[in-house]
Amino acid sequence: SDCHLILVADGESAKSMTTYTQCLNHIFDIGVERGDTIIGFGGGVVTDLAGFIASTCLRGINLINIPTTLLAQVDAAIGGKTGINHPTGKNLIGSFFQPDLIINDISLLSTLPKEESLSGFAEVIKYGIIRDRDLFDLLLAEASTISEFDYKNDQELWLKIILESIKNKIYVVEEDEQESSLRAILNFGHTIGHGIEALFGYNLYKHGYCVAFGMCAATHIAVTHTLISEDNANAIYRILTIYDYHKISLEPLQHDHLLTVIARDKKVKDSKLRFILPTTVGNVIVSSDVKESDIIASINFIQSFFTGEK
Repeated sequence: SDCHLILVADGESAKSMTTYTQCLNHIFDIGVERGDTIIGFGGGVVTDLAGFIASTCLRGINLINIPTTLLAQVDAAIGGKTGINHPTGKNLIGSFFQPDLIINDISLLSTLPKEESLSGFAEVIKYGIIRDRDLFDLLLAEASTISEFDYKNDQELWLKIILESIKNKIYVVEEDEQESSLRAILNFGHTIGHGIEALFGYNLYKHGYCVAFGMCAATHIAVTHTLISEDNANAIYRILTIYDYHKISLEPLQHDHLLTVIARDKKVKDSKLRFILPTTVGNVIVSSDVKESDIIASINFIQSFFTGEK
């Protein structure tokens, strides 16, 4: 059977209307039938784009994801969220469309640059904080090995980490595929994270770095609301420090700009922002009473946390 290769640009720029249209033009030029299959071979950007193409081409054709980054293997390629960005915000155009098959090959990860591993790893930490204390403890206990990101030599450990992450994601998605309630917890760190990504035009910080910023900010807000103990909050700050996220330097953020971007978030309900806030390591709640002043205070906090100093 025929296989056709369609290449797209690297990074978030590929999640655009332009690229989406170009891909469809290519597909229709080749000729496409209902029984055909789209294979998304690449990172989260590619699987998001491929999924959206598969879900809208002829109102839905087969989809196989072969994620090639840690981020895509533990998060983006699973769960059926597909989509592209709009200048107004990230993932604002998309659909829920489950792949027929996901092929995870750990050997593909060996070629990843360190920053790419670190970006994907933020989502692994996220699972630990939102619902898996055991995973969180494992990440702390094995930090010296894990932080090497040596997928070849530490394959057993990495298989365990990736498998546990996938189980967490699948559990949540199976309970609530269309994000009416529980699935929202997967957005921990993403409200402010996506805001920062958008603010810098999606090209300055990797997605996972922004999630790290956001998790740190959300933890600070939880402390302010006395939802989480100092000990638990410090454990979250500590894991971010152990894995060197504090060495990323966060550019100065304009509060009003960021607040405007955050207000456009998909997760706004009845014009109220819903924040995912940690109550302990292993549990989070959805809160609608986060005020602008809380967000600004958390931004000031993360500016002092992510100093970029080695």
